[in-house]
Amino acid sequence: MKEYTVKDLTSIMQLLEGVYAPHQHKRLKDILFLVIGILLFSVYAGLLVPYNGIGASGTIGIGLIMQKYFGIPIGTTQLALNVPLFYIAYKYIGKQFLLLTGATILASSFLINNLPNMVAPVELNDSLVAAIFCGIISGIAMSFLLIAGASTGGTDITGKFLAKRFKWSIPTVFLMQDILVYSLIWLTFDIQHVMYALIMSFVRNQTMKNIQRFFSAYIQCSIICLNPQEVVSAINSRLGRGSTIIEVEGGYSHQKQYMIILIIQQNELHTLKKIIAQTSPKSFITITNINNILGNFKEHSYEL
Repeated sequence: MKEYTVKDLTSIMQLLEGVYAPHQHKRLKDILFLVIGILLFSVYAGLLVPYNGIGASGTIGIGLIMQKYFGIPIGTTQLALNVPLFYIAYKYIGKQFLLLTGATILASSFLINNLPNMVAPVELNDSLVAAIFCGIISGIAMSFLLIAGASTGGTDITGKFLAKRFKWSIPTVFLMQDILVYSLIWLTFDIQHVMYALIMSFVRNQTMKNIQRFFSAYIQCSIICLNPQEVVSAINSRLGRGSTIIEVEGGYSHQKQYMIILIIQQNELHTLKKIIAQTSPKSFITITNINNILGNFKEHSYEL
């Protein structure tokens, strides 16, 4: 039996530390959320909505219309509609977000088209129950994708693009898009499809709010550093967060330093740590949980 030296044990510990480093844990968690989100969204769009008399908004709603009139699979429509959107929005949306969203669209489009051939579609024979269930499933799916830094594309991309390009509010843009697609659903099917789609949207929004409330807790970060302008500039450009700079003095060294105070969401902490590591690696950081915020604070659903 081999005897391990102190050097061998040290190497093993360093390897384990590398495997379980925080950024590795964050990456694995994001991949897990991404995979689960894609699977749930594909089940919702491929096995539930088309077989239960429910309309939908976004590219799935347009896919239902194209399937009825031309027999084009929903997944194919979703993929085709997103190609020009990616080209248009390339300059306005974060590259990592765009890449993950592209992977999500490719995988979900394939699964939406092929799941009905592999698994029997779920016909609940009760559109109201189906609408509620679809709202829960799609809400969980979209929340997980947003947490992983992706989305289902389509009107998510156009909404973010129009809001950023023309300075419109995101809720207003999304409402305009939904009204347009629901009107087409009404003309293609009937008013019941629209009514059940509205119920599904309400349940989905409530589900996403509850999940977001759980994952997007607020935290206050205090950063002691010597180069506040460089750090703040990186925070502004990469997180889009405001901050406060306070001049402080070291209690032991009496050296002049600066404290940067800012409020972020829990899911932005990983990015903040990377910013500090790159701009001011010798900084001292404290993190405090916050129960509530009053005033001008913007919630970031995902990276732009």
